[in-house]
Amino acid sequence: MEPQEPVLLRARALLAENDGEAVALVRLMGRRLRALRDRGLRRAALMACLEESDDAAIIAALDHLWHGSLLGREPHRELLQELALDDSLLQGLGYDRITDLYEVAEALGLSEVQRMFLGDRHRVNPTLEEAQVANEHLDLSAGERRSAARGRDRLLLDRVLHDRDPRVILTFLDNPRAVERDVVRIAAMRPTRPAILSAIAAHPRWAARYRVRLALVCNPYTPLPISTQLVGTLLLQDLRQLVSAIPVGPELKSVARHALDQRLRAHDTAPGVEPTADEEAAAEAEIASLQGKGGPSGA
Repeated sequence: MEPQEPVLLRARALLAENDGEAVALVRLMGRRLRALRDRGLRRAALMACLEESDDAAIIAALDHLWHGSLLGREPHRELLQELALDDSLLQGLGYDRITDLYEVAEALGLSEVQRMFLGDRHRVNPTLEEAQVANEHLDLSAGERRSAARGRDRLLLDRVLHDRDPRVILTFLDNPRAVERDVVRIAAMRPTRPAILSAIAAHPRWAARYRVRLALVCNPYTPLPISTQLVGTLLLQDLRQLVSAIPVGPELKSVARHALDQRLRAHDTAPGVEPTADEEAAAEAEIASLQGKGGPSGA
């Protein structure tokens, strides 16, 4: 069903504003996010902002958020990260409204915003490797492995990192002896179970770590709704690597190419990140190179 014309007209008007209602909504969400550290309270505060806004305002705000993150604006990046890592947040608006929002974004040609509403739609049946819940490095029952994941024995903990049971990994993530290096290793492992990567993305302690996010984006087993939204939070050098050198699926590669193209072409850059003349020349050369390889403008 086509979106109602008044919604589309209002959304287009909000998208055209430089400092209007959509920008104000993003600022409000950012203030509430910064005021709260608990993930549960953050989720409730962001959900309240969304529920109090109409469809056009939500669409325009999410588009503003995506582009602000691409330009390196830290408040936008942090807020987009929160939405990406908790893919149930937008889904909390309910199926009917999510469907309406998806259709509005589609009618307006906002592909990045569309992807934010996909939720679990991209998830596929697991392969035999993904379905495994054992640990070839630790010949113990699941209960014994969970007990090891709570413990202090570093040798056992190093073996727990290879576990395929999300419950074991969740237990390990809560262990105060776990360090960022451990979580990056788990997030980078392949093949692995998407449920494990989703658990890392949702974890209040580890989800905000940049190296963890980067590992999640680069892992082809990460659920696509999570990885595509996290693309906008990557630093420029890592975005370049994702486009040119890291083996990921074609859809994520396309999203990364488009994000890089937008970032390199952006003129309204945030204070402190204005490109130099040499950087602008290099950006134009890189865009031309991407187009020659079937990049965003030549796709």
